[in-house]
Amino acid sequence: MSASKTSWLQSAPLTATNAKAETVLFPYLARLMRGEDLSFNDAVGFFNAMTGGQVGSIQIAAALTALTAKGETHEELAGMASVIRKAAIKVRSPKNAVDIAGTGSSLAKTFNVSTAAALVAAGAGQVVAKQCNRGISTKSGSADVLGELGIKAANEPEIAQASLSGAGLGFIFAPKFHPTLTRLADTRGRLGIRTCLNILGLLANPAAPTRQVIGVWHKSLIEPVGRALSLLKPDLAWVVYGEDGLDEITLEGKTFVAEVRGNAVRPFTITPADFGLKPGKIAHLRTNSAKESASVIREVLSSKRRDEARSLVVLNAAAALFVGGMAKDPMHAARLAEQSIDSGMAQNKLERLVQVTSKK
Repeated sequence: MSASKTSWLQSAPLTATNAKAETVLFPYLARLMRGEDLSFNDAVGFFNAMTGGQVGSIQIAAALTALTAKGETHEELAGMASVIRKAAIKVRSPKNAVDIAGTGSSLAKTFNVSTAAALVAAGAGQVVAKQCNRGISTKSGSADVLGELGIKAANEPEIAQASLSGAGLGFIFAPKFHPTLTRLADTRGRLGIRTCLNILGLLANPAAPTRQVIGVWHKSLIEPVGRALSLLKPDLAWVVYGEDGLDEITLEGKTFVAEVRGNAVRPFTITPADFGLKPGKIAHLRTNSAKESASVIREVLSSKRRDEARSLVVLNAAAALFVGGMAKDPMHAARLAEQSIDSGMAQNKLERLVQVTSKK
């Protein structure tokens, strides 16, 4: 009987087959290919090796692929995220600031719900420091939609700071604030697969909010991302996944949640009823461009739409308000989100942000 791949890899040396491949990254690559998990400290060393400028794109691609195939542990995610956090260009934010973002990789596609939810939560008085990016798996990334709404994503720290201070809401264009990820961007794009990089940015907001709502694209990611956050010790965070595949809180059925308080993780499920809302279908809320998505958001904020699009925004804004400490429970949070829309405060927040970010 021939030996399995695992068997021969286990007995293979950790040294490279030629001198050119003998880099600071290679020992980690060999371990990951064997299926070995890295400790928190090893993950720090691994990510420093990938981003230190001493390794070529071929080994970086191989390492990312090996880690993806093995499956990232919570210690690996937390260790890598700590490197990104340390190197990030910092933005100051109030202690109660919250981030609300999804990975953008879910199979269930709708308009940019988290962008709209951030505006609604901010309209209710919640300080929001939200990371944004261009679309990778879609043409309608949050930064793309912001442009259609007339908001300039914060390319510079000064703009991000002015947005948080002047409007209580900042959309932070992630690529400009994470120098450790710049070198990996091209490799990531050329690989064409989901990797740890789809998650790590969400764990390393430059504004360092201690309260977060993070959406993931698969149920199996809820626990490791939640446990990774627990090692980074937030005040309160929700990691969410809708049973319909949405990387946000869904209107269509249950949403699975891992609640993180400090180093404790608690799993549970929620439904629209927990927010005092009726369930509904969301397939018709799919959009094909940033322009279409922005149009839906405008209609929700102006109260022209009172359908499932509004309910979906209310659900996710409510999560941000509850996690941010503005509401005593999800139902109370949903009422605050509805008031933000109906009073025009969410619309005013959009207009204010357009003014602030357009200043040079």
